[in-house]
Amino acid sequence: MISLDQKKEIRAANDIVDVVSGYIPVTLNGREYKAICPFHNDTRPSLQVSKQYQNFRCWSCDAKGDIFDFVMRMEKVEFGEALRMLAERGGIQLTSVATPEDEARGKLLRVMKWAEETYAKCLLNETLADSAREYLGTRQLAGATVRQFGLGFAPVAGDWLVKLAQRDRVPLDDLLSVGLIAEREEGRGYYDRFRDRVMFPIRDIRGRTVGFGGRILPSSPYASRGPKYYNSAETPLFHKSELIYGLDAARHPGAAAGYLAVVEGYTDVMMAHQCGVANIVATMGTALTMTHVAQLRRYAPKVVLVYDADEGGLGGVDRALELFVSQDVELAVASLPDGLDPCDLLISTNGPDIFRNCLATAKDALEFKLDLLLKKEAGTGVEGQRRIVDATLSIMALAPPVPSRAGQIRQELIVTRVAHRLGLRQESVWARLMEFKSDKRRRDAEQTPYNASPSSAPSPAPRSEAQPVSVQQATLERQLVQLLLAEPALVGTAKQAIPADIISHSGLRRIATEMYGCHAENIAADLDALRVRLIDRPDLVGAAMAQLEIGRKMNERDEWLQRIIAGFARLKTDAEKHRMKQELSTGEATDEATLELLSRLQKSS
Repeated sequence: MISLDQKKEIRAANDIVDVVSGYIPVTLNGREYKAICPFHNDTRPSLQVSKQYQNFRCWSCDAKGDIFDFVMRMEKVEFGEALRMLAERGGIQLTSVATPEDEARGKLLRVMKWAEETYAKCLLNETLADSAREYLGTRQLAGATVRQFGLGFAPVAGDWLVKLAQRDRVPLDDLLSVGLIAEREEGRGYYDRFRDRVMFPIRDIRGRTVGFGGRILPSSPYASRGPKYYNSAETPLFHKSELIYGLDAARHPGAAAGYLAVVEGYTDVMMAHQCGVANIVATMGTALTMTHVAQLRRYAPKVVLVYDADEGGLGGVDRALELFVSQDVELAVASLPDGLDPCDLLISTNGPDIFRNCLATAKDALEFKLDLLLKKEAGTGVEGQRRIVDATLSIMALAPPVPSRAGQIRQELIVTRVAHRLGLRQESVWARLMEFKSDKRRRDAEQTPYNASPSSAPSPAPRSEAQPVSVQQATLERQLVQLLLAEPALVGTAKQAIPADIISHSGLRRIATEMYGCHAENIAADLDALRVRLIDRPDLVGAAMAQLEIGRKMNERDEWLQRIIAGFARLKTDAEKHRMKQELSTGEATDEATLELLSRLQKSS
């Protein structure tokens, strides 16, 4: 975890006007700076940048925040990565307080970097890697492309990497942990898992190597005994189902183009970059997953699946449609001509232009599927029409539950389009979709283990018996947080008078709790401190920034706090009166208790 002092140092070293102007043109307009907002399709300078408050806000799309938020939005990275980028920009050496898990991960990342450099050096070895360089030559990959993607070579010897690790004092246990070597039977040492393979580093979104893909050489004696492509095993760094090859290099071009295209092979990605088409990625030999979709959506609103003409088929499109039906992502399919894969097409005459045109004219995935089905069922009449409806709706029924209004609208549009293309009533299509969903729920229930009885299921959360929160209390809670964010020096006074646990709104309660915690640790309870303490709740950081803007407009803040404290006290008194009146109305109190309650009510009136 980065210390709060370092975060403040990073903020002080990076003026927000300088940071923003490094991305977009900024002009001075009175006391504030203005720019064309990069976060929506802006035509007028609606982005305001404040040198005084070191923040930004777009008055059109309401994007707002500080330097960290701006970099997070522009670079599509999490807070920690934005902080590191700004530290580097400001010439600040981070000395983070690393957890044991962080240190262990960092150690494995250093081992992977050593391995990447070692494999890359081997590729240049005239004795060991002639055949590997010859193979890359047949793929027409330029030297600059090979270097950009960090390609290397693992020679045929069974313990080549093991020996080099021993020479360079790289712990073999670490090489074992990252899956580059394996233990021989009966503890007789170690052997290399990758042999006679061109090595493709697989990088995370920050460009750090976390795994490898190895392509066996066609001339290798192992060619007939193993898979053509062989990926790293699952390790603490490498999770195949979560990684997307080339995303670190494609995310910015994808954001600029408005879409990311997904191909099947590593060399397809590399050749596309070599030919100037940089918004291209690939999965790790697996079908798209929900995790993949979520990652791609962070960087572009549209995904184009690239298929060759012979293998376009329904299978890959069907699997993708299951995921995209309920996601706020546009899905299209690009078919390549003549059964070519992207790499072969790109190296052909006019290949890059043809490839770009295929991407630009990619067909909506649902339309693509309907066209294939209509072609397949041409001339089959009503029965064929029924099969088309069932084939399409069965995929929609398999999709995860629609989580948002946007997803529901997408589903409604799909039903409308299916009905329109086939000349059917929408009500009939909806009814058939509901049948498929009902069948799926029944199958899921039947597959539930017999011992998963209701008694073994988690109990539902108990219902709250609390009275509804009054408008007055909700207002006081908001004002308290707004005031304390604007004037952290008042946190100590508020903490003594207003315990955090009486705040009904969970988000405001968490913010107040963290601010009180800062005061207890003698830390200024400002937005910087909150951002560190709310690392698990970035939504609350955004909410806090919005409340801070309101709090800054509060003048005479000491008096504001006293009024808020008095307001909470009145709420407490009113609640006590209500409780006492209820006790009196029940008639269950003793005579002595009744007299005491009456006396307390008179004093509080």
